[in-house]
Amino acid sequence: MKNYYILKTFCRKIFLVGSGNFWYENGEIGDDSVIYYRLFTLMLFLAYGSMTALEIMAALVGDFPEDEKSDSITFSVSHAIVMIKIFSVLLNKNLIKKLMYDMIRVCELHEKDSLMAEKYRIMKINIIAYTGTVYGSAACFVFEGLRKVYEGSHFVTVVTYYPTFTDNSVMANIIRILTTITLFVMLMSMIITVDGFTMANLIMYKYKFITLRHYFEDLRDEVERICEMGNSEMAAEKLRNGLIEGIIMHKELLRLGKEIVKAFGNVMACQLCQSSGSAVSLLLQIAVSEDLTFVASLKIIFFVAALFLLLGLFLCNAGEITYQASLLSDSIFYCGWHLFPAHLPRGCHLRKIVSIACVQAQRPPIMKAFKMLELTYATFLLVVRGTYSVFALFYAHQEK
Repeated sequence: MKNYYILKTFCRKIFLVGSGNFWYENGEIGDDSVIYYRLFTLMLFLAYGSMTALEIMAALVGDFPEDEKSDSITFSVSHAIVMIKIFSVLLNKNLIKKLMYDMIRVCELHEKDSLMAEKYRIMKINIIAYTGTVYGSAACFVFEGLRKVYEGSHFVTVVTYYPTFTDNSVMANIIRILTTITLFVMLMSMIITVDGFTMANLIMYKYKFITLRHYFEDLRDEVERICEMGNSEMAAEKLRNGLIEGIIMHKELLRLGKEIVKAFGNVMACQLCQSSGSAVSLLLQIAVSEDLTFVASLKIIFFVAALFLLLGLFLCNAGEITYQASLLSDSIFYCGWHLFPAHLPRGCHLRKIVSIACVQAQRPPIMKAFKMLELTYATFLLVVRGTYSVFALFYAHQEK
């Protein structure tokens, strides 16, 4: 029941951060249709939307110093994409409920405790590393704001159109503190509702293929054991039934892959744009600015690291799905059909089933962004190199 526990825990945390009830079992977590919860959700998203709108206004028409203007551009682009990702998940709530039910059910009877423990450990490492990088970046923005206060300026983390740079009133400082709190809450919603949830589903789906591969390997061992006992008829029947069950599970997994793309494809596509676009802007700040402080440099480095870490986790886990699925054909081929002579009726029948299963397994699922860009290791390297190339081009232009 490890998958059940993981997904239910995620849904409970998603409910607590105000994004609604994504769990498919009624009455297990909470009711997101009651008036007080709807008001809570509305207040949160009004705060997120207002902050993002003010950031966009600051980037377009605000009058700020160079460092704050750069921060306003970076934050406005990043937070606008974050809002798109959150709403993309919320709009697919019913689809995600069904996806989770199917994710738990497929291959459930053949999941091994050791494999589930490994999956849980990998999932925790990925999410903790990403969360630490995101909040490390946010903490650096806060420290930079406190440094400005120490030097006689005002505290600022999120640069918004109001308050203006010259406004040091009590109300202006309260607004700056409130936007900082809103930023931290928004980051929590982003990590739990969108990024962490997407990552967990990708890792879980990857381990479904590993489970299925182990299923065929165990089937071969069981068939060989029965053959050694001298009961070839029983072994052939066991292999035939096992192959049919495995083919059905494989078919369900392929369908599940399409559902994952429908539910989280927009999230991964948006992250592709955010990581490449924002990274160029952030790297240029480090390269061009001459009076950048250590903390200011650190906040940019953490920000870039968080963007590329998340993109890497998305693309590498998606690429790992394709890789693990591609290994399935070998496991099917060596399932034990060769133990039965071809001239026997059952031997011929088993060869046909194995041939069909191998052909199906030789077309592994490939996650795609925008229905055309493959989400693989190669794509991640391509994005990193492309981002650096664009940065180098802009930097060379600045130097002229």
